[in-house]
Formats: sequence, structure tokens, C-alpha cells
Amino acid sequence: MPYAEIDDSVRLYYELTGPDDSPVVLQFGGGLFGRHNFGLVNDGFRETFRLLSFDARGYGASSQPRERYTIEGWADDGVRLLDAVGLERVFVHGTSMGGMIAIAFVAKHPERTIAACADVAFAKPDLYRRTLFRVWRRMAETMPWDEFSDHVTTQAVGARFMESREGENIFQLVRDIVGLNDPYTVRQACLAMEEMDLSPLVPKIERPLLMTNGTHDILCPPDLAPSGLGARRMAELNPNVSVVEFPDIGHADLVECPADAVSIVTEFFQRALVPA
Repeated sequence: MPYAEIDDSVRLYYELTGPDDSPVVLQFGGGLFGRHNFGLVNDGFRETFRLLSFDARGYGASSQPRERYTIEGWADDGVRLLDAVGLERVFVHGTSMGGMIAIAFVAKHPERTIAACADVAFAKPDLYRRTLFRVWRRMAETMPWDEFSDHVTTQAVGARFMESREGENIFQLVRDIVGLNDPYTVRQACLAMEEMDLSPLVPKIERPLLMTNGTHDILCPPDLAPSGLGARRMAELNPNVSVVEFPDIGHADLVECPADAVSIVTEFFQRALVPA
């Protein structure tokens, strides 16, 4: 199993797959799904890119220190992983909490970024979302893990998809993946999102950043209340930020419309490779 030693006490499990001569996409997974978030889109992306998929600090086969985790800290781990693997500049694709990490990465490390996509993410939660993450954290401390997983599923996946043929196994799928996580890390992830404020970084974004959002997403909608900072407002504040919205879906475009997600992100990354 390939591991990268990123400091004296932490090593990260990673997989680098796809055509050897293709540009690399560094993937940041969500707070409950980790790298498994990309399971339904990896084959599509590997037609064009190499994929650097990894278990973030606290997840999967990587080190799981008992410490405070932060969005910006996870972004910095991404740079340490690139150093360990020997990669200079990459595309960055993060989803959900991983999208928040992608925002921090592209803002803090433009020299390591070709372009980035922050999928179903925002830069700062409003009161509604802060409350939601706080309640999730409390649920993760007290509820049976399967029940907590089912609750998250109802907020992450659209109601119509749940009752479709494609979504008939969605509850068990989410249970299986969430069950791979250390409950401590999940609680820390909820706290990290609850306390996150990347708004000072948004004006500093120099590389192209695509925000992809589901119009009916209740977790990370494209517009937030005034105390938050969502995708549409980010695009107003910085011309390097653009927005694409998936109509009629909730939070899980990588599950609900994976082919569209692959197509939109691939085209965006390919445009970034063309000299202006």
C-alpha cells in the first residue's frame, strides 16, 4: 500500500491512477465520505486525467491523531502530499467539505494549482448551516451510527433520486461508507465546517476556481443568508471564480448526475490548459 510521510507523526494513504502522461487531479473528499465521494466519477475522469486520491488525515488508512482538525490544515496537508509524491502543479477537485478545502488550497497555494473545482461548497457558513453542522456533531456523539447516516442521507440526496431505480440502494451505500469513518474525525469535521471562515481568502484567489452547486442543495446552496458566503457571492467578489448550477438536484451531483459532473469539470480544467 502506498503511503506518504508528511511529517514525523502522520502518513497518508494515497492512490495515483490513470494515464501516466496526463495532468493530475488532486481530490479532496467530503467530511463523511472521504475519498469514496468520487467512486462513481473516477472512471470518467481517468479518461482524461491522472487522479491523486487519498485518505485525509483522520480518515481511512491514514494516520488518525487526536487533535483539532481544520479546513486550512487539511489543505496544507494536500501540499505536503504533493511534495512527498513529487508533483509540482495539479488540478484540484474537492466536494462538500472537500470543496471547502479546495477553496483554501487554491487561495493559499496558487503556485501549486493549475485550476480548481469546489463542488457543493461555500466559503463561510451562515447561521442555518452552522446550526446544521452543530446538530450533526451532537448526533454523531449520541445516535447509533446507522441512524445518523440515514439522517445525513435525507439531507444530502434529493427525494426524487431516493425513490428512483438508481437510488434504491442509497441508504445502505451511505451507511457502508460512513461506517468506515472514525466517529472522532466526523465530529471534528463537523466542528471544522461550523467554525470555518474562508472569506478573507476569497479575494486572494488567483487561479480559475469553478463552484458547482445543486440549485436545491440545503447543505451547501449557491446562495446563503447574509452571515455566510456562498458560490454566487464569491463569483461577484472575484472574477477568477465562476459558478455552474445543477438544476433539480440536491447536494450529491457526483451521485445524482455523475456524467454531467464529469463533463463540466473536465471541460473547465481543459480550458485552463489553453494559453490565454
